[in-house]
Amino acid sequence: MAVSIKIGLQQTQKLALTQSLKQSIEMLQLSTIELAEVISRELQENPVIEEGEMAVLPSPDPDDASVVSRINSRLSGDESVQDRREQKDLNYADASDSGYGGSFDEGDKMRSFIENSVVQQETLQEHLLSQARLAARSEEEYRVLEGVITSIDDRGLLGVDLEELALQNSVTVQRIREAIAVIAGFEPPGCGAPSIRESLLFQASQSYPGDTLLQKMLGEHFRELEKLDYEKIARATGVPVTEVLEKSRLVHSLTPYPGRRYSMREARYIIPDVEVRRVGGDIIVTINDDWIPEIRINGYYLNILKKKNIDKNLRDYIKDKLQSARYLLKNISGRRETIIKVVGAIMQRQREFLLEGPGHLKPLTHGEIAAEVGLHESTVSRVTSNKFVQTAWGVFEMKYFFVSRLRSGAAEAHSSDKAINLIKGLISGEDPKNPLSDEEILVRLERLGMRLARRTVAKYRGALQIPPSGVRKKLNMIKSEVKA
Repeated sequence: MAVSIKIGLQQTQKLALTQSLKQSIEMLQLSTIELAEVISRELQENPVIEEGEMAVLPSPDPDDASVVSRINSRLSGDESVQDRREQKDLNYADASDSGYGGSFDEGDKMRSFIENSVVQQETLQEHLLSQARLAARSEEEYRVLEGVITSIDDRGLLGVDLEELALQNSVTVQRIREAIAVIAGFEPPGCGAPSIRESLLFQASQSYPGDTLLQKMLGEHFRELEKLDYEKIARATGVPVTEVLEKSRLVHSLTPYPGRRYSMREARYIIPDVEVRRVGGDIIVTINDDWIPEIRINGYYLNILKKKNIDKNLRDYIKDKLQSARYLLKNISGRRETIIKVVGAIMQRQREFLLEGPGHLKPLTHGEIAAEVGLHESTVSRVTSNKFVQTAWGVFEMKYFFVSRLRSGAAEAHSSDKAINLIKGLISGEDPKNPLSDEEILVRLERLGMRLARRTVAKYRGALQIPPSGVRKKLNMIKSEVKA
C-alpha cells in the first residue's frame, strides 16, 4: 500500500497567554496579604525594583565597577547574602517610573505582630500521651495506648474502626477495648470512645457511678434520649417521666465531645482587603493596601541601558528584569482598579444591606455584576475569591454578597438571605410553650409576601441549627423547670 506524504502550510488561530496576562489573572485572586508577600519576594529577587518613600541619593556613575560586578555575580549565581543586602540598601531616584503606594515598614510590623501572636498550646494527643506514660505498666502496653491515642480526632473520639486499629497495632480487638477503657479514665474523661454514646457512658460511670438509671438511659435508650422522647423511656424503664427528666439534666452536664477544649485550630487572621463606607447617598470603596510595600523602578538600571559599551549578557539581564518590573507595576495597578470597579458595583446592588445590615441582601449573581462592569464572569469570580470587605456591620467575605434568588412566584424577587433572616426572626419571637411548626412558619412567610416550599423552610431552619418545633417545646420545658 503506497503512503503519500504532503508538505503544506496551514493557518490556525490559537489563544496564547502572555506572561503579563498570566500574572494579571493570578494577581486578581490574591488577597492583600498574599500580594504583599509577592511584592516582598520580588524586591528580593529583582534588583531593578526598589522600595519607594526613600531618601534620594546622588545617581552613581554607571561605570561603577562595584555595582556592575554585583549584577554579574547575579548572572553567575554566586552573589552572597551580604551583597544582596548591600544592594537592597542602595537607593536611586527615577522620575520616569511611578510607584505603588504604601509603607513597607508598617507591613513588616503587621506581619511580625501576626507571627508573634500565635501561641503554642498542648494538643489533646500530647496531653493524653503524657498520662499514658505514667499509666502504662510496660513498654508493650504503652505502645498499644499510643496507637489508640494517635487515632483519636480533635473531638476526642476514636476516628477508626476497632478491627482496623487492632490490625495496625498487631493486637486483638479485646486489647484495643481495654486500652480505650484506660484512656477514657484520663483527663478529660471519655476520650477514645468510638461514639458519643460510649463516651457519655464512660463519663457517667465516672461522675455518677451508682446511678444505674442514668447509665441504662445512655446505654439502652440513647436514640430516644436524642429525640427527647422521655415518655417512651419512662414506659420502658418503669419510672415516672419526672425522674427521667431529672436524669436528662445530668446528661447535659456531660460532654459529648470531650476533646474540644484541647483541640487546636490554626488561628485565621483576617485583614479586610476593601473598606466600604456610606457617606450621605454615596458609596465609598477604599482598598486597604496602605501597609503593603511601595515599589518603583530603580533609575540607575535605566541609565546603564543607555550605555553602548556594556556586556550583551548584562544588557539582556537588565532588560528582562525591567520588563518583569513593569508587568508587576501594571498588574498591581490593574488589580486595584478592577477590585474597586467590581466591589463598587456589588455594593450599589446591595445598598439595602449597607443601610439595614445582614438579612437584607438582594438576589445577585456573578453574571449580573460581570455584565454591569463589562468583565467576564470568571474575572468577577476571581476578584471576589479569597477577599474580605469591611462594612459598618462587620467584616464579610466578598462571596457573602452573592445570594441565590428564590423561586417564590411573587412579583418581587426575594433572596435566600432574606428568607433565613425572616425565619430566624419568627422563631425568636415564638411562644416557648407553643413553638411554630414549619407549616405555621410557611403561612406567616406567605403573609409577608414570600412563598416557599415547606422543605425549603425546613432546610433554612436546619442551616440555622434550630431543631423542629417538637424538640424546641421539650427543650423550653426543661429550661423553664430548671429556672423554677
